[in-house]
Amino acid sequence: MTFKPLELADRPVFREIEKSRPLPTSDANFSNMFMWRSYYRFSWTEAHGCLCLLARPEGRPAFGFPPLGDGDKVRAVEFLFENMDEPLLTRTPEAMAVELAAARPGWRLAPDPDNDDYVYLVDKIVTLSGRRMHQKKNHYNYFVQNYRYEAIEVTPALHDELVEVEAKWLTSKTEKIGPDSHLRMEQEAVHVLLENFEALETCGLAIRIDGRIEAFALGERLSGDTGLVHVEKGNPDVRGIYVALCSFFCRSCFGDLTYVNREQDLGLPGLRRSKESLKPDHMEKKFNVRP
Repeated sequence: MTFKPLELADRPVFREIEKSRPLPTSDANFSNMFMWRSYYRFSWTEAHGCLCLLARPEGRPAFGFPPLGDGDKVRAVEFLFENMDEPLLTRTPEAMAVELAAARPGWRLAPDPDNDDYVYLVDKIVTLSGRRMHQKKNHYNYFVQNYRYEAIEVTPALHDELVEVEAKWLTSKTEKIGPDSHLRMEQEAVHVLLENFEALETCGLAIRIDGRIEAFALGERLSGDTGLVHVEKGNPDVRGIYVALCSFFCRSCFGDLTYVNREQDLGLPGLRRSKESLKPDHMEKKFNVRP
């Protein structure tokens, strides 16, 4: 079986799987894989009734992502292992990891907390209600009371302005921590999502202050009762803009859903504090699996 590079034309195949038997984690989402394909260099094939994915980042051994679909997951993982020099399955949802370990007791499972997804109740993000949200509510109130803002739907017409916001965000980050190759790759991923906004059925919201866009969020509605946030960028000098952006975005795009997945923290302390501060309802845990 030949692995082929991941392309936009492959989206219908993946979307059919996402709708019929979605995985609970963000990594299995086609848009996520497509926007990061330059970094991970994804390729895929069908085996044992599953879509099987390999990632080959430059300078690293190939590793697998969880197989998708209703087929034989155990045999699909074995097939992936056979196509790697150093067999490794990453970002494996907890239920699948348990299933694999039960079927193959010799396989080793290791938690991957840096990649666990943060999942929130949409209603809590929208209302910021309760004592645990008191500090966030204060920042939100400061923002709405002190800035002349406008929350607007993202459309392809805003492409250039959003790219400018992303560039300013990257400059601000680089000034604080120095050049970072991951941030550059993240910038490219955001550009890919914006350039394919309609094809990937992305939804988004931007905030203008005094006529200038200062923040934006991009995501999509998944099958079932969950929305997924791909991107949140904003001017860190504007107090309360991130909590306002998150609240406005969830109300606009996911207001009729139960949950919103805001993805992982990658082990970055600042990002972890930020995601924890919005009090997730639960975490979607992931594991690494080795033979």
